[in-house]
Amino acid sequence: MVRSAADFAERNTERAVHAADHGMSWLREIAEQNLNQSKAATESWLIVTRKIVEAFDQQASTIREQSMVAAEETLSNTFDFLHKLSRMKDPHELAQVQSEFVSRQAQVLGDQTKQFGQTIMKGASDVTKTTLDRTKDTVRNRPEAA
Repeated sequence: MVRSAADFAERNTERAVHAADHGMSWLREIAEQNLNQSKAATESWLIVTRKIVEAFDQQASTIREQSMVAAEETLSNTFDFLHKLSRMKDPHELAQVQSEFVSRQAQVLGDQTKQFGQTIMKGASDVTKTTLDRTKDTVRNRPEAA
């Protein structure tokens, strides 16, 4: 009877060791899948972040160029206005000259505001599309859980 109790204990110990080894293997697989998913998500995040930074850089460049064009037009309008003032023969012409100047400036500012809005909206749209595309790719390429 002692022998069978010892055999019983030994078999139970072997089963417990086998179950523990199998459990550890399962845990390792889960941990590895989680690490792979985390790495893929981090890589996707870096790609999206890089594209966002590039989009902002492109927007800044476009806005900078638009601002320079608007500044040039404003200076040109201002000098045209000043030349017309210097050539005025009748003080009553002042209202007409000033009205033309204000109208041209309003047009420049309106055009600039419209261009800024379009640039910002396009940039926001591009960033949103990039983020959605990368999110879909990450979900699609994600390894299935065990």
